[in-house]
Amino acid sequence: MIVASDVRVNFKQGVRRRVIRALDGFSINVNCGDVYGLLGPNGAGKSTAMYCFLGLIRPASGEIRVDGEIPVPGEPLFRRLAYLPEEPHYHQYLTVQEALRYYTRLHDATIPASRQDEVIERLGLAEYRDLRLDKCSKGMKQKLGIAACLVTDPKLVFLDEPTRGLDPVVVKEFRDIILEMNRQGTTFVINSHVLSEVEMVCNRVAIMDHGRVMVQDDLSRLMKIDRDTYVVEYGGPESLAVPAYVTAAPALNGVVRGTFPATHLADFMQFAGGSGITVLSCSLKRLNLEEAFFNVLKGGAP
Repeated sequence: MIVASDVRVNFKQGVRRRVIRALDGFSINVNCGDVYGLLGPNGAGKSTAMYCFLGLIRPASGEIRVDGEIPVPGEPLFRRLAYLPEEPHYHQYLTVQEALRYYTRLHDATIPASRQDEVIERLGLAEYRDLRLDKCSKGMKQKLGIAACLVTDPKLVFLDEPTRGLDPVVVKEFRDIILEMNRQGTTFVINSHVLSEVEMVCNRVAIMDHGRVMVQDDLSRLMKIDRDTYVVEYGGPESLAVPAYVTAAPALNGVVRGTFPATHLADFMQFAGGSGITVLSCSLKRLNLEEAFFNVLKGGAP
């Protein structure tokens, strides 16, 4: 769906026009059906990469192809794409329904009003259809943005920090919409700092730093199992002394969470049986995305 090969993008900054390399040998491959996450610290080049995918920035060297074509704004390719920026700006005097109708007609005048009504209902905006946008919350405006993406049945959707500043209820609704559209065949590229959200929706990610892709892999492989460590949760008397090989945090709501070396599994089970604690879970430790992310940035293996 997207192939970027050795892409370089330069910007000039300051009165001396010092050259800043925003992308430096950037290469990724997004497959059809992916929910693909672009991750990295501020200044890593994530937004620059997305602007290149949208044809808004032309690389100094290298090549980008989207759905087999070089992205050039105004070309037929863009009928198959949708984009929701981090801070969408609307004509504030329009109502929710007027705005969706306006942006839909900009994309394709043949999309019927019934399809627009269907999307407004799906996103829970029906009761707000006549509300002016200057009276809408950030969450409602984000919903309008995803409605404008959804109504055109895009093949590929770009989302730039889509859940930033949203409350948990809207985040959950937003996540469900992404997964539903993906099941129906839509590919997503998501630029985000919220690693826990990426972990819930993405199947593949690229971790970037200083304009380069440090790691590109399936999420399941990045979040690998540490076969040397067990994670355990158990309940019992707070005053209970645990063996020295167990590293445990203070109890929370009567549950203790700790870790111990895999070589002590039999020892721990023997301790648990003799001390009267209730073992709630015990499994090999699995790296979460945040741990893998920081390992990569520190120069180690994910």
